Parts: sequence; C-alpha cells; structure tokens
Amino acid sequence: MVQVDGQETKVAARLTHKVFFERDDIEFTFQWLLSFAHCGGVAQGELFKLARQIDPNSITSWKNEFEQEAAKVEATAEQSLKKGHLISAGEAFIRAHSYYRAAFYGAFPDEPDFARYHGKSVECFKKALDAKSEQIPHEWVEVEYKGYKFPGCFLKAEHGNAPKPTIIFHNGGETHKEDTYFLGGQAAIDRGYNALIVDLPYDVCVRFYEPEATARNFPREELHNVYRATTDFVLARPDVDPERLVVSGMSYGGAKTMVHASCDDRFAAAVPNSPVYSMASFIERGMPSFLRGSAEEAAEQTKKMPYTGQVLFAASAWSHGFDSIAEWYHLAKEAIEVDPKDVKCPLLSMYSEAEHPEMQRQAIDTYEKAPNKKNAIFKGTEEDGADLHCQLNNLPLSYQVMFDWLDEVLDYNIQLQPAQ
Repeated sequence: MVQVDGQETKVAARLTHKVFFERDDIEFTFQWLLSFAHCGGVAQGELFKLARQIDPNSITSWKNEFEQEAAKVEATAEQSLKKGHLISAGEAFIRAHSYYRAAFYGAFPDEPDFARYHGKSVECFKKALDAKSEQIPHEWVEVEYKGYKFPGCFLKAEHGNAPKPTIIFHNGGETHKEDTYFLGGQAAIDRGYNALIVDLPYDVCVRFYEPEATARNFPREELHNVYRATTDFVLARPDVDPERLVVSGMSYGGAKTMVHASCDDRFAAAVPNSPVYSMASFIERGMPSFLRGSAEEAAEQTKKMPYTGQVLFAASAWSHGFDSIAEWYHLAKEAIEVDPKDVKCPLLSMYSEAEHPEMQRQAIDTYEKAPNKKNAIFKGTEEDGADLHCQLNNLPLSYQVMFDWLDEVLDYNIQLQPAQ
C-alpha cells in the first residue's frame, strides 16, 4: 500500500501472503517468477539466492543481480549447446531468459537497459525452444496487418498437421509473449492443444518490433480489426481445428480476451482470467489518484510510488504511446469497453481472492451477464493456495480447472482421441 495524493492506493491488490520480501511490489514480482518453476523457467535455488543478495530498496541492485545470474546461466547454456547437449542447453537458456526478463522488470523505457534486457530475454527464449524442438514443436511466425508485422510463436500440440484445438493467448499488462509460454502455452501443448503466443497492439513489447503500433494508431475499430486478422491467421493453418478455437489471457489479457471474443464470433470458448470488460471503470475505482489533474500531475503522482510501480506505469504508458495513465484512460473508455452480453461463446470466468474488488466485481458480473448456458466461474482461494492475482501461486490448479472445462466444452481429450 502506498500513499498517493493523500489516499492509500494499490495498483492492484494482487497478493495476500509474503514468501520473502516485505515490500508488496517486489514480493509480487518474486512470486510471479516463482510460478515459472512449474515448467522450468527458474530454479528455486537460483531465485532464492538472488533474493538474499538483492537490496530491496535499490532498483539497481535488482537489475544487476538478475543480469549477472542471467549471463552466468546463459554461458552454461552455450557450453551445453556447443557440445550437443540440447536438452540441457534448452533448460539453461529458458532460465537465462527468465532472469533477463526479471532484470527488464526494473528498467524504464528511456534507459538503454530497457531494450537490451528485452533483446537478451527474447534471444535466450528462442534458443531454448529451438534446442528443445523435438520436445516442443513450434514455428516462429508473424501476424500481418496493414503492413505491420507482429511476431509470435505457434506452439504445436504435436509434429505434423492433424487439426487440433488451438488457443490464441493475449498478454497481460506486464506480460511478453515469452511469458505466456509459462502462463498457458506449455500447459496447452501438454494437453494436445496448439497455442499462439504473440505481441499485438496494446502489448508491452510490440513497439520493439513496430514502433508505430500504439493505442493512438489502434483505436477501438482498428484493435478489433487486428484481433480478427489474428484469428484469420490461425484459421488459415491446416493444423488448426476451426470448430475448437479458443481465446484466453491473464490480467490485462483477460480484458483483451473480452474484446476479442466480443468482436469475433469464431471462437468455441473464451477463458478470461480475470474478465475485465471495462478498463475505464477499473482505473476509476482502482487508481483514482492518477485521473486528477493534467498528464503532468498524473506523472508526478506516479513518482510517489515504489520503483517497480513506477516502472510498470512508465512501460504501460510507453507501450500504448502515451505519457501517463491519465491519457490512456480516455482511450480505454472506448477501446476496452465490452458488454458481456456480446460474448456469445461458452466462457469460463476466472479470478482470485486477492484481486482488486473491482476485478472481482467484473468477473462475477461477466459470468452472470454473458448469455451462454455452458458458462462457468472459478475463484482461486487462499484455502487452495491459489489466491494470488490470476492464481499465479498455483498455476497447476488454475490449468486443471481451465483445461478440464475446455475438454468438456469442446468435447476433446487428448487421451481419448483415436490414433492419427
């Protein structure tokens, strides 16, 4: 909790209990990184060692410790790769990616480290998947729209082109397409689903690839168009079952999922986690201090936040092409505003106990108002160890709920399919 403009404000009430750090902001990031362990994204020993070495009051300490660990692990990956130990190389590269990614979390857009950390994390991620291509079939792809090229990775359920259920994953407000491999991609291919992970407009990293792909140039209708173009891209593939297409996303990705599912009727199911259908309402109720006064005054309010909050807001404003959250709010009132009744396909509304009350309200409201009779709702609780934002502290349970529901709604189960 932080005092901003005389008011106690949390950007999002995203955690209840602490594992290591006393500061909420870096503790949430630490627990988020811990969640990557379920598919090899971090090693607990490395992560806790770094936590002991980091000065929690120093953004420089955070960045330096993670960068040094990333470089060390990357060097071991290169050694394994040179000797032909592909599995070991892939496992080390994926951890190096996560540590460069963590360093990025402490960099502001106007710093050289911002682009450098991102570039290194993407490089290591690509090397990781390519080293493990036998275990993780995949293709590096681009979604094209009006001359823009949006990079992604198509994770395949298996080698070959037999049509499979496919999920388009949207990124969260702090999430890169590489993160979404851990936050759904691997879980999908484990269960016989293809998955597209991609950086699109309104995603934090898209401007590294397409500098003009900002919210300014993608208002509501253009956002709908590029989302529909993404659906077109996926459905053009022979390995995609057009009757079993799914859209999903976590956090801000839940809001993007609501937009995509409302403007495109080709989905067989949608899984927003959490389903924010009004970003403006969330900003009004969750971050009111940043709406008072001018953009310059809003920027001054941001400077009173802990450093990771400052970085988060700066990166979010940069990715959308604005100077402050106040500016973004005015476009969000139009672009990220959905009537839940417009999501006609079956919908699983997922949220957690530690979410901001406004996120919880919208999740329940979505479930109650979206019209499909197959709709379902799930709340991650402290009792189940799944109370953190988007159930990040218990992703195995989150995916158990999500994919069991999808299997039933889509009438699909990899174990029950006839041999191809």
